Amino acid sequence: MNKTIKYLALILLIFTLITMPLTVPLFKSSTQYSMFNTNWNGISNFVRLIHEDGKQIVPIFESFDMANISGKNGVLIIVGPNMTFTDAEIEQLKAFVERGNTLFIADDFGTGNEILRALNLSVGISSYPLRDFFYQEDDRLIVSVRIEDPILARNVTKIVTNEPSAVLVTGGSAVYASKVAMINFQRRQYPLLTEVEYGEGRVVILADPDVLINQLYDENEPFLRNLVEYLGGDTFYIDEAHHPDFNLYTAGTVTITRLLPKELAVKLILAIGILILLKELGTFRVIGRLLWRPISRFFGKRKSPEELALALARERGWDEKEIIEMLERMGG
Repeated sequence: MNKTIKYLALILLIFTLITMPLTVPLFKSSTQYSMFNTNWNGISNFVRLIHEDGKQIVPIFESFDMANISGKNGVLIIVGPNMTFTDAEIEQLKAFVERGNTLFIADDFGTGNEILRALNLSVGISSYPLRDFFYQEDDRLIVSVRIEDPILARNVTKIVTNEPSAVLVTGGSAVYASKVAMINFQRRQYPLLTEVEYGEGRVVILADPDVLINQLYDENEPFLRNLVEYLGGDTFYIDEAHHPDFNLYTAGTVTITRLLPKELAVKLILAIGILILLKELGTFRVIGRLLWRPISRFFGKRKSPEELALALARERGWDEKEIIEMLERMGG
């Protein structure tokens, strides 16, 4: 076959492999607050929003000590945890935040308080639900309109919650319920979101994980966009390990179409052309010979003293039989 045809076929094959569509499995979960749950009680829309903002998404399926979270950088998101955190995991969280990272806990009646107590923070999440006169359609869908932080408040008129709790903290907070809100018959303005410094980092607490769920996504999208910016970081780690009924199943496949940018295609053609030219000029053969000599000497089989002596005898024209007899007398 003509060489030109061979090379054209090779180039065509390389481009086909690079641009060939990929079929990957699509994973889903029915677990509440899972990033893989696309139903009303999942947080898949919120996580997609993070991805669209250019952030890297990394789900955590194992305990924090197994995942070595202390050695990572970014934002760790824990939504509606319902399992106990071990001492080893707490130590990992301490190191993670102390190094300057952000821990975001969205919880109401789960195990989020375990972390706050273990970090010895002067903040907690109430174990009682919050009640308020300001709600939407249902008295469980309490509406917050007081947002103190300028980043979180940008283009946001309200935050819709679903049976929230409240953050118990002294000092200022970022988001509040109304002044007539009540917890366990105690009426005052309760915080819904606050931030506490810890080492070089910070812990952000939201007293209602349902703010993030798909059912309320359309209502809360402006706030959630601001929340992603507020949390900062380039990598978002999503905790999936502390949902006791976590399940993951394949719901089909997704075909990903890959496009090769024009600039990269030109560079690839030039690279292939240069390699073909070097091959035709015999450059690879010359380089191979130059490299093979020292390699073969280094890795070559070592000769015995007898073989070396016979080789020297042949080179000098000596009698090989006499050399062998001399070696035998020396060995004996």
